[in-house]
Amino acid sequence: MKRAWDWISLVGLTVVAVASSVMAEPVLTLPEAIAAALQQSPTQISQRLDVQKAEYEQQAARGAYWPQLDFGAGATRYGYPTFVIPIRQIGVFPPLDTTIYEYGVALRIPLYVGGRLDQGVVRADIGRAIARERERLGNQDLVFNVSSVYLKIVHLASLVAAYDARIESLEVQERQVNLLKQVGRSARLDLLKVSTLITRARYERLQVENRRQEAVTLLYNLMGAEIPPTLPALLAYRARGTETVSAETLQQEAAARRPELRIAEQEVASARAQQRITRGERLPSVSVVGRYAERAGADSEYFNDWNVGVQLSVPILDGGVRRAREEQAAAAHAQAEEAVRRTRLDVSKQVRDAANAREEAEARVQVTEHSVAESAEALTIERLKYKQGVGVITDLLNAESAALTAQADRLQAQFDALVARLNLLKVTGQLNAERVAAMLTAGDGGRS
Repeated sequence: MKRAWDWISLVGLTVVAVASSVMAEPVLTLPEAIAAALQQSPTQISQRLDVQKAEYEQQAARGAYWPQLDFGAGATRYGYPTFVIPIRQIGVFPPLDTTIYEYGVALRIPLYVGGRLDQGVVRADIGRAIARERERLGNQDLVFNVSSVYLKIVHLASLVAAYDARIESLEVQERQVNLLKQVGRSARLDLLKVSTLITRARYERLQVENRRQEAVTLLYNLMGAEIPPTLPALLAYRARGTETVSAETLQQEAAARRPELRIAEQEVASARAQQRITRGERLPSVSVVGRYAERAGADSEYFNDWNVGVQLSVPILDGGVRRAREEQAAAAHAQAEEAVRRTRLDVSKQVRDAANAREEAEARVQVTEHSVAESAEALTIERLKYKQGVGVITDLLNAESAALTAQADRLQAQFDALVARLNLLKVTGQLNAERVAAMLTAGDGGRS
């Protein structure tokens, strides 16, 4: 009796262990994949560093307003005796020496530089804003790419499952045809036709599986991570129901949110500031300068010396360099304005195309649903006819192929519809991890 209880306990523990291993199967959700990509992608890390660089540029531009204080030291050997210090008192001759040692500090305070400092701060602020928008643009592209590849992997896994079902069905047909051949109710040619289709289906399944493996590699590349030894399962997603948004609203969203448009507008402001900087180079500049130093000859007896004053610099002749730079900045400003106009036209077209693509993709899903139902019904009829001896194998195999094609078309249409929604969010500048999580929900398609 005790031995029986031991066996029961062992079986119970085995069942619990198996159930625990099933429950502990690693799963990678789409939000987790997006979060990992945004955190680990080398491209996104580089863009975040660009934002930091722009912030340091801001600090440097503002620091140009502050006084500059520099320390210097040196030793100079002269060919003839030279004054160690200037004359301090009338009638008192300063010491002379051929070797003079010196150390001290120099001060410079900019008072007026033609507005170049102000415009430098403006350009630095604009540079940071552009860096932030480029980071947001990179985030949108990465979220779109990760979501598309993730959904593509799930789509290909479903297609592999459809091929598995197709192969299994053909193998059943092969056995039935073989039995009918043995009793003289089927020709050898029928068996060869079924065998040929099985071989072809296995090859096509291998192609789909290879594409799935390539997509998995791309997904982890986008995530900035190595492929783990044990691949986690991916969840199937479907779109939540969303209300239709008018074309005018979509255009307004894109005009307000698209990073490319904001970047182009900021580039215009940056070019305008650069134009003002080049104009300021032709204006006078005024600075307060000062210096304090200790000087000594070979006897190492140091004497202090200092000066302070106002320095004026007026550009007079430079061979047309400043004029050329000003004209160049004006041309860059006009070019930036044209870039804004071109970007607005591109954005408007992309929004219209994306809205039409989404409408077309969702309509195609409905069409493929009907095709799947019709092909399944036709396949059932052809199987029944062939089983009863009133059908031909060619019609049955054609019905099998049509059913698989309909399933593949439906899977492709469902994938295209999801990607079309993602793309519409992207072209309107609204795509981010939160919007993807709100747009999609885990469906009943299981795991892949």
